Amino acid sequence: MPTRLPHTTDPGTAAPTPTAPLALVAATADVLPLLDTVTLAPYERDRAARLPAGKPREDYVAAHVLVRLCAARLLGVGPAALMLGQLCAQCGGEDHGRPFLYGRPGVGVSLSHARGAVAAAAGPGPVGVDVEDAADAVFAPRVAARVLAPAELAAVRASPDPARSFLRLWVRKEALVKVGVTTLGGLRGTDLMASGTAADWRFADWSSPDGRLIAAAVAHTAPAIGGGSDLGSPRFPSSGEQHA
Repeated sequence: MPTRLPHTTDPGTAAPTPTAPLALVAATADVLPLLDTVTLAPYERDRAARLPAGKPREDYVAAHVLVRLCAARLLGVGPAALMLGQLCAQCGGEDHGRPFLYGRPGVGVSLSHARGAVAAAAGPGPVGVDVEDAADAVFAPRVAARVLAPAELAAVRASPDPARSFLRLWVRKEALVKVGVTTLGGLRGTDLMASGTAADWRFADWSSPDGRLIAAAVAHTAPAIGGGSDLGSPRFPSSGEQHA
């Protein structure tokens, strides 16, 4: 039997108002057994079916499950009660783009997946999260030059581990894209090393104990990031390294 989240609210009790954002990072394999605790929307099921069977499909589904588990834990409700939607600001498509929760306009959500790992964030107001697999990361100077500001690029080149240093900046920038601070085309103009560049935003960085995964979450108030495999517990264990 799959583990079920006990985090629910009695029908006669109002759900608590979230005060601080929460982000979760987990292995895809740890999230998939909880699929039956949520209700995927038709667009999610259709898109998952169009993805290649195996890891791509599993990562997509797990990310969409985890974002509901994350929001449910934040709100103190059952994950099956949460309906996720997406909207693309560019084309108006409703099967991709920025995610949101129906009926909860004050709660921001975000999700990410990368080769067997998923991340999700939820909080009051906009939130962004990104996770990357650093296991086989190789520093690519041309790619870095397109997305890093000059000062960032210099710092990465001077690092004893340029690939990992690049990824730490990359996950932060991806998280900023998801809250609408910048775009993929404007990453080079977003210098995270310059004072005041993201003055209204607070980051939390996370890395798995084995160093394989790197993640970052961003919100107007400092997010808490938890990582682990005990998704059934009311309190998510922090088994990675976190830096606010």
